[in-house]
Amino acid sequence: MALTGTLESIPLPEVLRMLARSRKSGCLRVDAGGLQGKVYLTDGWMTYATTRRDQDLRADLLSAGMVDEAGWKYVERRERGIAEILTEGYEREDLTHFITEQITDVLFRLSRPGHGTFDFGEDVGPHYPTEQQINIEVCLDEAEKRIAQWRLIEEVIPGVNFRLRMVQVLPEEAREVTVTADTWRLLSALNGQGTVEEVAARLGATDFQIAQVMALMVRQGLLEVVDQLAPARYSYGDGEDEGDAVANQAGSSSQDNFEEITILRPGAVEDNPAEATEEDAAAEDDVDDADLLQSVLNGFTSDAEDESTDGTERSLGRRRGLGALARELSDLGE
Repeated sequence: MALTGTLESIPLPEVLRMLARSRKSGCLRVDAGGLQGKVYLTDGWMTYATTRRDQDLRADLLSAGMVDEAGWKYVERRERGIAEILTEGYEREDLTHFITEQITDVLFRLSRPGHGTFDFGEDVGPHYPTEQQINIEVCLDEAEKRIAQWRLIEEVIPGVNFRLRMVQVLPEEAREVTVTADTWRLLSALNGQGTVEEVAARLGATDFQIAQVMALMVRQGLLEVVDQLAPARYSYGDGEDEGDAVANQAGSSSQDNFEEITILRPGAVEDNPAEATEEDAAAEDDVDDADLLQSVLNGFTSDAEDESTDGTERSLGRRRGLGALARELSDLGE
């Protein structure tokens, strides 16, 4: 089956659905707005997607701590599959979640321009077989949600190639800040200052996952945007020149569309609790925001399996790392 065309005539979601209905196996190559991507399918199920080299999957898994060099040698020699060499504490469901996040991020970026070309080649597989079967509709639905969520991120982080750093002075209302081990892991990856792309690469996460968490920390006054570096390999923007954006807009952006999540803990306790306002009382019924941020930054948090779902959706609910819980944070603003 030779399938070629333009995204103006057949949008990417429809192309993928056609391949799924036909139970095709191969590689869909997409050139969208100058961004080249590859989506691999087996019998109509997605198995992997990337906008980089296929071999970069190894670096991503190593950075995420899901595999080690010793085990990866078996994958290179085709003696074992990736699911068989996962490091202690990780299971096949975690690999499914990881690959699903990678595919979703690629579809999100390829779908945004709305124009480009595609070409499908049969019986072409990725360099490293993932042995995964990801439902196309699950990833397409999540990719569509991210388009709106990214607009909230851009209110405080103009682009993935903007440098951020820890603020030198805490907000006036904060006497001290509680930093969890997982928060510290992200700040350590920031390495003083860095871009969303750099932190994502160091943690083996997608740019979207890291940008959503870092945007939250900017809104909390813990991080600040420094300036813009040279243009990145790609941009999530709508074609506008990021150089025209004001780097310090983070401090003046409205937070109306993104519920504030307080992780700052005052050093003193109110002397007269009876004087608390109605707003304070209502806030006590809300989600424990410090715990929520901790969960977002925690790529190793396991939750109870949701008995109401099955297949890929069940595996996604099994381990809620940066991606799954970052989406929960975005939903607060809707």
